Amino acid sequence: MFIKEGRVEEREYQKNIFDSAKDSNTLVILPTGLGKTIISVLMTDYRLGKFAGSKALFLAPTRPLVNQHYKTFSGIMNLDMGAVSGSTKKSDRKSLYETSQLIFATPQTIDHDIDSEIIDFSDFSLLVVDEAHHTIGNYAYVKIAKKFMAYSKHAVILGLTASPASDREKIKVICDNLGITNIEIRGEDDPDVKQYVKTKLVREIRIVLPKELQEITKSVRSLIQGQIESLQDIGLLKNAATSKINRVTILMLQKSLQKRMFAGNRTGYTIRGIITTSKILKLYHALNLVSTQSLESFNKFIERIIKHGTAKTDKELAKTPQFVELYETSSNLLEQGVEHPKLEKVVSILKESLGRDKRAIIFTQYRDSVDTIFSHLRGIDGVRPIKFIGQGRGGLSQKDQINIIKDFEVGVYNVLVSTSVSEEGISIKGADVAIFYETIPSGIRAIQRRGRVGRFDAGKIFILITENTSDEGYYWVAKRKESRMKKIIKDIKANPESLRNDGTLKGFI
Repeated sequence: MFIKEGRVEEREYQKNIFDSAKDSNTLVILPTGLGKTIISVLMTDYRLGKFAGSKALFLAPTRPLVNQHYKTFSGIMNLDMGAVSGSTKKSDRKSLYETSQLIFATPQTIDHDIDSEIIDFSDFSLLVVDEAHHTIGNYAYVKIAKKFMAYSKHAVILGLTASPASDREKIKVICDNLGITNIEIRGEDDPDVKQYVKTKLVREIRIVLPKELQEITKSVRSLIQGQIESLQDIGLLKNAATSKINRVTILMLQKSLQKRMFAGNRTGYTIRGIITTSKILKLYHALNLVSTQSLESFNKFIERIIKHGTAKTDKELAKTPQFVELYETSSNLLEQGVEHPKLEKVVSILKESLGRDKRAIIFTQYRDSVDTIFSHLRGIDGVRPIKFIGQGRGGLSQKDQINIIKDFEVGVYNVLVSTSVSEEGISIKGADVAIFYETIPSGIRAIQRRGRVGRFDAGKIFILITENTSDEGYYWVAKRKESRMKKIIKDIKANPESLRNDGTLKGFI
């Protein structure tokens, strides 16, 4: 009814999923790049045709993703559409809600407008929740879904995800929060999907730290151990084996101490514990930077604490001779040209893989690392890098992000150096190579990263793993979580009634 002629490729599995989902709250689990968006197009066309005068709401976690979906639908459907975010004036949002047939928005915007009572769900017949694995805890999806089910006259929710969770309980929570009564799952090996899956070559590359950086890591570990002993001296962690104390232990202790303080327990013991745990966590961060990122990002972090830090923890670290020595040592090594070998490995991968019309995405956790990698790549023949980061704290505006993706897709730039902002959902056409600058302890994020390449053709993925560092541990954590997720999905697919039987969907059946 509303779909422009010739704009949608007919794929049997998409039609089958749509037929199953069109009149019931459905969670669709489908690998990245296989057209979850087209299923939502079919759903929108059906629901707005069935309930004349009704509207549809499409939610996505980020502004670039909202804009991407708006652009995609605009090319496929003949509808009055609007895209809203926090930067859209309240009066304009209210007007769009009233006049548009299809609205694209971030969940935070809709959450705010529910509270402001400027959006009325009664005339909506479809809610599409993209990246539906976020529908847990206090995330805005949870509240919106419940309000939608309560006030829509013809409510149907379509949840879309490639990676729901590595924990069966979380999948149950997602289904409960979205009121799911139906689950549609396809894997890359399913006969009706297999022909559309693009090959991805994944290569793990082991990196050995040079002796100079190994010495720095030893010094940081020594500082950490000294601070842990300070905690034990005041009676904290006395019964914990030193070998068992790690960053997670310290983080949990800090949260416990903060809880005591917020409850009114402001003793010197509590405050000293909070300060010391804060110092340890900063040292763990410094350790991660020098061992898995770059000496430059480590040096910048230390410099900010020593020269610009105003917190009590920063001032205490800045007065610690061994900490100051770390800054001096790293500064001297940088002057000598010593750096983390990952940077040169990135260069060699790009030189080997970038050929004509090839494009690459480099994923890294930290903005300092984005800056370092970008600087390292500038001036290298055949490499045209651009930084791609989020909006907060001096980041890129939504407009800048959109323009960068456009320029990358047409070849103005051929290397996107990005933080996690590009991991989720964004369809980046023509990305042939992905480099994971570090590993991440998340099966979901690992899947999302891989999904950014090889969407339209075969792709290559390189995972850089520094030996004897958190890279190794995180790599295996992510592998286990992803394996567990696939097993859970396989089990649910084989026995979809199991989620109903264990009570997850009660109240919605």
